[in-house]
This record gives sequence, structure tokens and C-alpha cells, in this order.
Amino acid sequence: MIRIVHVSDLHFGTEQPALVAALESQIHALKPDLVAASGDLTQRARPRELAAAAAFISRLPRPVLTVPGNH
Repeated sequence: MIRIVHVSDLHFGTEQPALVAALESQIHALKPDLVAASGDLTQRARPRELAAAAAFISRLPRPVLTVPGNH
């Protein structure tokens, strides 16, 4: 069976570091065959928010399919 983890509307810029760490840990524990990240990755598309979202996504197990929303 294929295991897909889907996270959506992460809204970096309003993130809580403890929750981000817990989410990342849980995703790794699930050992998914694919991680899909969709929706708004940031709150306001500021450079710091984009960097935080990219850093988070880079730490996820591969492959990762990212489909950003309007932010």
C-alpha cells in the first residue's frame, strides 16, 4: 500500500516552532512514499517566510510534491 502524507496551508510567518518540529517528526515517523504540501505556504509571501517554508520542505522525506497557493 502506498502511503501519502498531505499537509496544506502551512502559513509560515505565523508558525509555532514546537508545532513545526512535531509535524516534521510525525511525517518522518509515518515513512511516507510521497509528501504533498499544498495551499498557502506563507502568510504574506515575505522573504523570511519563504525561506522558512523552503527550509521545512527541504527537511521532509523525499519525494515531495509542492503545489503553492496564492501566498
